[in-house]
Amino acid sequence: MRVRHLALIAAVSAALLAVVLGLGACASSGGASGLPSQVPAVAGYSSAAPASSFGLATNKRYGFSLRYPLGWVSATTSAAPGNPSGGALFSASWADPHGKLVQGHYVDALQVSVYALSKAVQPADLVTHSGDFKAIVDGLTKGLPMFAVSDPFRPITVNGTKGFQITYTYGIHSTPAGAMSYLLLKGRYAYWITGQATADTWSAAWAKLTPAMASFTIKAVKTK
Repeated sequence: MRVRHLALIAAVSAALLAVVLGLGACASSGGASGLPSQVPAVAGYSSAAPASSFGLATNKRYGFSLRYPLGWVSATTSAAPGNPSGGALFSASWADPHGKLVQGHYVDALQVSVYALSKAVQPADLVTHSGDFKAIVDGLTKGLPMFAVSDPFRPITVNGTKGFQITYTYGIHSTPAGAMSYLLLKGRYAYWITGQATADTWSAAWAKLTPAMASFTIKAVKTK
């Protein structure tokens, strides 16, 4: 079962993503942060899939794959070809229909958003310009209500791809939630991967989100 649209939580700071290292990560002033969206609840939804089972999602265009919990509802969005307003080129979300409901939306979720860069990132860029990449992360989380960092921005390597991780808490319509995000960089794409869950569903949701995020794998993709 697919979800028709995404009700986005937060907006990207276009200035931060527009000119960082000359990379030019695409973003519009009204774009999405890549945080998991509030997915509208589907009445009567049920799944016979075991809670511990996972499916495999792959995207050949942007070269990534990951495992997602079976039985979670999904949604995707793509930017229109040649759209000058920027924003995420592509986003995919999975939400737990048996998880927490906040104002009629599922919020225990996993999301991947892909942004374009104007030039390829070299390995040395991650060390030399880590402060600039932190500025990107700050822009992606800017404006979240009740925002607080619980595990600071730090370098990581996920299945051979280098990037950064940050763990934080914030409020979804005043409901406390926790989230972890990866900013991974490969060639001319930036991948923003986030898992989130409300405080009272944290343990159950992260038993699924942790292996799902750890499975995220990127292969090099040719870009013009």
